[in-house]
Amino acid sequence: MAYSLPRMARQAGKRRDIVLRPIIPTQAAATDLAAIYAPAWQIWADSIDRILAGYDPQPLPTADTLTIDTVDQVQAAISSVAQEFLTILTARIAPGLRQWAVRAERVHRSKWSAAIKAGVGVDLDLILSAQPVEEALAVWLSRNVALVTNVSDQAQGRIADAVFRGYEQRTPVREVAKEIREATGMGRDRAIRIASHQNSSLSAALDTERMAEAGLDFAKWRHSAKRFPRKDHLARDGKIYNIRTGKERDGNGSVPADDRPGMKPACGCRFQAWIPLLDSIE
Repeated sequence: MAYSLPRMARQAGKRRDIVLRPIIPTQAAATDLAAIYAPAWQIWADSIDRILAGYDPQPLPTADTLTIDTVDQVQAAISSVAQEFLTILTARIAPGLRQWAVRAERVHRSKWSAAIKAGVGVDLDLILSAQPVEEALAVWLSRNVALVTNVSDQAQGRIADAVFRGYEQRTPVREVAKEIREATGMGRDRAIRIASHQNSSLSAALDTERMAEAGLDFAKWRHSAKRFPRKDHLARDGKIYNIRTGKERDGNGSVPADDRPGMKPACGCRFQAWIPLLDSIE
């Protein structure tokens, strides 16, 4: 339900501009999300022996029929694992992502309410609901289903390349197995990075949705203070931006739509809700 936080602040007797404390997504939430992503690479790691059971490149091209038969067997095994992943995606991963998003929204809503109570002095627990952010959650869910599918697809592509290159180069099975393990390790690392980024990006999207619901137009950029910052992000620290257009309130700068706080990988910056009260008094 839309409401006016500036009006509530004035009714509560506030006379100076207010900056609400930021909502920082937790590492625990990212870890939980990475666990939901895990089957996308784990199923391939668990299927190495099965994929290579028929691997038998011939030393000389004199037994073409046998070689073709074993290639087909390996291809069938890879296709079978890919099909099993799609079943897991539907039965476990997509519902798990949905449940995770529901929990994340609930936690974010609680922190948003607490930030308002601390900064403005009003309790909105009974007013706030999930309904205003349902579209943002649906977009996030669809994107993450696509991302987790891509993690599996990428692992499958690397594994298939390692196996069929092995046939071409007559590579021993132990070396092919090593390449497959490396491919699944890359999938694991990528899934962890994606989970961390998606944890941050959902929180950032919810920040913006909640500010808009509260009748706010501007937010203060809060830099993450990480050791190796993006220079343009560091330069934005403390500045006020329009949450819809990205334009700087008291300057000529602007923030691209795809570079708001928390959107870029590994970005820990946040938007802090800014409630202007001095202008209305003057």
